[in-house]
Amino acid sequence: MSVEQEVLTRSEQVYSPLGNYLRTVSPREDAAMSFSEVEEVISRPLPRQARQNVSWWDSVPKKPQSRAWLRADRRASVDLSTETVTFIFAVFQRGWSVEQLKRMRSDWLTFARGELADPRRLSHVELGWWEPHHVYLLHYPADAAYKVGITRVDSTRIAKLTGSRGRLVDRLEVANRWAALVVESHVLELVWDAWKQPDRFATGDQGETERWSDWLVPPPLSVVRDSLTEDQKSPGWEMSVFRRES
Repeated sequence: MSVEQEVLTRSEQVYSPLGNYLRTVSPREDAAMSFSEVEEVISRPLPRQARQNVSWWDSVPKKPQSRAWLRADRRASVDLSTETVTFIFAVFQRGWSVEQLKRMRSDWLTFARGELADPRRLSHVELGWWEPHHVYLLHYPADAAYKVGITRVDSTRIAKLTGSRGRLVDRLEVANRWAALVVESHVLELVWDAWKQPDRFATGDQGETERWSDWLVPPPLSVVRDSLTEDQKSPGWEMSVFRRES
């Protein structure tokens, strides 16, 4: 997918002219710019933090300004005392591997099952993790992909992730986040063969690592839940505990 085809957030769009400019510079050359020159390119003043904090210029994909130069295969080296920044050519790579994700998900599943087996601990009640949750399945036709995820039943996350590009295919309510994690993990176990590598600039907050090609159609979420007969015997499976109102 080209940069022009990518859907940029509003914050990213502010700095996209900088990325466009950096693409015109030869990879064999560093692109040294004053802060004033950067402001001229993006047609607006830099935020105060850019002149006060070196960390604003960190080349990490979670920051919208960073993605502008990372997409142009550049890393920023800043000197606040002279108000200059040098963009050095360096191709950004991210190590999303299915093996790493499988290990991480396995750890999460083990922890969730531990919480369900001994609900007396009531871990993370203050975060709403023992409140009812939805496991949801989305389809993105343009990307030929499915996505599974979990969220509290009172959350707007499903609507945000669906947007204009996605469609809610299935939704299942369970008693708490731990039970939701078990169902979600089992869905992923069924679809790892079709897992889709996330974009190298994915931040993770859109659930990019829980997507797979839609040639593999998952079973209904209720069928997945009903297959988890041993998990449903756990004392905490049907247990909901709500946060106290302040």
